[in-house]
Amino acid sequence: MKIFLDANIILDILDIKREFHEYSVKTYEYLILNHQIFTSCDLITTIYYINAKIDKEKAILNIQKIIKTLTLIEFSNEDVEKACDLMLRNKDFKDLEDTLQYIMAKKQNCNMIISNDENFVSKDIEILNSKEFFNRFIKE
Repeated sequence: MKIFLDANIILDILDIKREFHEYSVKTYEYLILNHQIFTSCDLITTIYYINAKIDKEKAILNIQKIIKTLTLIEFSNEDVEKACDLMLRNKDFKDLEDTLQYIMAKKQNCNMIISNDENFVSKDIEILNSKEFFNRFIKE
């Protein structure tokens, strides 16, 4: 399967204080071994920005590790335009960053999006949070 990871999953992995840390770590470890993982290239700067507040060098080292385990999806002006058009046509899509992530997942033909953002909207790609993914695919 092709799985798109939202930034909050990676942030959960890197911060043991976050609510979904344990589920996100187990989900990520499972995905690395069993599926293709994708995320949008712009999420890397978000992850850096948040983690660099604590430790810049560690933030860089973590990004270097992460990019070895997934594929970054580049986006174009056309992709941003698609996201904006979708938001104008469908009021369920309220957040530009999330809508762009959805467009990127569609562009890559992802089968699933994993996000711990309960407001993330996806009309035709299944979306699970890391706990739901863990309980469905990993839990023994």
